[in-house]
Amino acid sequence: MSRHFACAPKKNIPVEMTLDRARALSAEFKAAAGPRIDAAHWQRDQIPPEAPPVLVDAVSLGIPGDGKGKPFVRHVIVKDLHKIASRMQSRIPREGIFKNKAPIGLYALFDGQSCAGSPGAMAAEFCARNFHTQLLERLAALPDAAEAKTVKHALELVFKNLDEVMLKNQPEILDGCGAAVVLLIGEHVFSSLIGQCTAVLCQVEGSASKAWSFDHVSKGVHAADLRYLKQAAPNTVVEDASGIGIQHPNGTGVSRVSRSLGDRAWKQNPDVVVPLVFCTPEVSTIPLSGLTHPFVLLGSSPVLAVTSPQEMVDIAQEFPLQPRAGCGEIAERALKATMAAMGQKAQCTVVEICFLPPDQRPAPKEVASSALQPPAAKKPKLAGSAAGKSSMRLRHILLSHSEMPAPAQTGKASSKGKAVKVDRTRQDTEILLRKAITDLRKEMLTIKKAKDANEIVAKTTKVFGDLCREYSECPTAKKGGHMCGEIGWMTPEERGLYGAGFKDVVDVLLPGQLSDIAVSNLGLHLVQRMA
Repeated sequence: MSRHFACAPKKNIPVEMTLDRARALSAEFKAAAGPRIDAAHWQRDQIPPEAPPVLVDAVSLGIPGDGKGKPFVRHVIVKDLHKIASRMQSRIPREGIFKNKAPIGLYALFDGQSCAGSPGAMAAEFCARNFHTQLLERLAALPDAAEAKTVKHALELVFKNLDEVMLKNQPEILDGCGAAVVLLIGEHVFSSLIGQCTAVLCQVEGSASKAWSFDHVSKGVHAADLRYLKQAAPNTVVEDASGIGIQHPNGTGVSRVSRSLGDRAWKQNPDVVVPLVFCTPEVSTIPLSGLTHPFVLLGSSPVLAVTSPQEMVDIAQEFPLQPRAGCGEIAERALKATMAAMGQKAQCTVVEICFLPPDQRPAPKEVASSALQPPAAKKPKLAGSAAGKSSMRLRHILLSHSEMPAPAQTGKASSKGKAVKVDRTRQDTEILLRKAITDLRKEMLTIKKAKDANEIVAKTTKVFGDLCREYSECPTAKKGGHMCGEIGWMTPEERGLYGAGFKDVVDVLLPGQLSDIAVSNLGLHLVQRMA
């Protein structure tokens, strides 16, 4: 049995309402509810933040640290901190220095060789795994209109919190580490240093390139710490042939640094009346100025011990916008110098962050919304119209190495046509490619005034072909003339088939430019964009 419920109409409200009248009332209600977000603002809010426009890479040479496969130095590269924050549902401020969804990148190295006690790997590994989470917590606590000074204070707290967590919750970690951290927010570079690690900014002044060091204090015992210890624990300060140090009360050793992360025995020990080592970083910031600041370098303590900041900058300048090659050359020279000076290897790690010039930066992302725009009308497909603008004509030199996964460990074919196993290490392979880069760059510098990229490509064809025939293990090396090494026109999708290590390096090239050392499942490439 069905039931019918009759609802008595309320006073002054008609029982029947036309559709037009309902729409009118709805419009009045929306208007009275408050200001509407305009379409342009909504669209801007939907556009995801961009990653920083940089090329970044790192090279670490030297023996593993603790004999168990764990290195003394760990480096961290977070290309887009917004993505990590989104995954962790962590808030990022939206105004002040973060205005317009400023791109944020994090680049760091943690050095277990720069510590108060014996070198170790555990503190460096712990910091490398947890620094970004501590950083996001501190950024989330900032006011929405955060400025540079509040970010600097947040970085200081990150080091303090990381040190406290490690000492309180990780009793198995006895060693310590130094750190060099660069946080890039929009056009601002923040550097945080502790221990004997370094961060160096290249500053171009006219035709000269100068090294601007983010820290201006001694790399050993900090002057402020020395003054404090002379009052609070005077018997711990010693001076010998190696310089000023801090003597542990139980006679276990002398520390040449007064600041590090970890180092439990120097901060929490029955024999220690006051902490002898501290975790306060040197935090600096500088606004980037266009092409005046092309790159920043981070170096582990052995690199700084044998290479001055200016030498680091001079070497990196030999490989413009080629961070893999630049880091490799600095680390290689530092390793040789360390062997010559100390008779033993040390882990030499270098990180380079190259800032892309405006003409090589990726186009900003756009979001099309059906709520804002009508759907685009279908257009006939034209060969080479859309894809042609992003396609590149490339030639390359390809080298394999012994550390590649099987079955790719094959080099040039023997006289019998069979592939020959490669015994060359990756490090030695990169040395060969850096030599090729140097030879090609010398040739490019002889070109006074090229009319266009075609002329640059034409004038470097002979040298490129000679190097390709000498080194390359790709069948394209057998091609004649200007075709030697050419792999033809490649769309972004085709470049992606070689892997992200290849695509990311090649995508930023302008016609005529040489790439950094690019990695694929085929080996290591040096690529020149022909058109």
